[in-house]
Amino acid sequence: MTAFSPRASSRGFTLIELLVSMAILAIISLGAYSFLSSTSATALRVQERQAKLLALARLQGVIAQDLSQWVNRPIRDELGDALPPFVLEPDGSLEFTRRGLSNPLDKARSDLLRVRYEMRGRRLWRLTWNTLDRLPGQKPLAAPLGPKDVTLRWRVQAAPSSPVLSLWPATTAGANASNRNVVTEGAPEVVDLQLQVAPWGEIRRVFLLPSYDAL
Repeated sequence: MTAFSPRASSRGFTLIELLVSMAILAIISLGAYSFLSSTSATALRVQERQAKLLALARLQGVIAQDLSQWVNRPIRDELGDALPPFVLEPDGSLEFTRRGLSNPLDKARSDLLRVRYEMRGRRLWRLTWNTLDRLPGQKPLAAPLGPKDVTLRWRVQAAPSSPVLSLWPATTAGANASNRNVVTEGAPEVVDLQLQVAPWGEIRRVFLLPSYDAL
């Protein structure tokens, strides 16, 4: 019969066993850290994509609302010269008059405002004037719209079956879209918006403008 030895029962881990255990724990910890880091980076990318999608949806919604309230009202610029009610310029900027100016205090004033969309670098900006005929030195309210790193192009048609144009009003050779002799041209019927937004590529929206008599 083997005698019981307290010294044998209290034997601890050897140095090699401790080193092996620590190595295994380090490998497990490294794997867990890599997994958590990857999960966190994926979650961050998803959040960034969601924010970009929301900004893109807001951009399209604001443009759709503005265009749906277009009205045939020319204006005067800071020098007193006439500007058409709807202008698509050679640099791709779009400017027009619209209805629907908010009036929460019910003041006795017009509900018309002037809206302009222009690219500044790779970002679309929306500019608004609450008074149509501009005063010298008057500055518009300006705010960025939509996500960054966007390429945008407007095209228009006088009617669905008409040629596609990159300028409005339609002009003769040598003239440009803001020529003072084309103020009464009104607006096209079709506005085609083309966006290039990474990572989704090209996004296209076609808007039909309402028909309003000149004011």
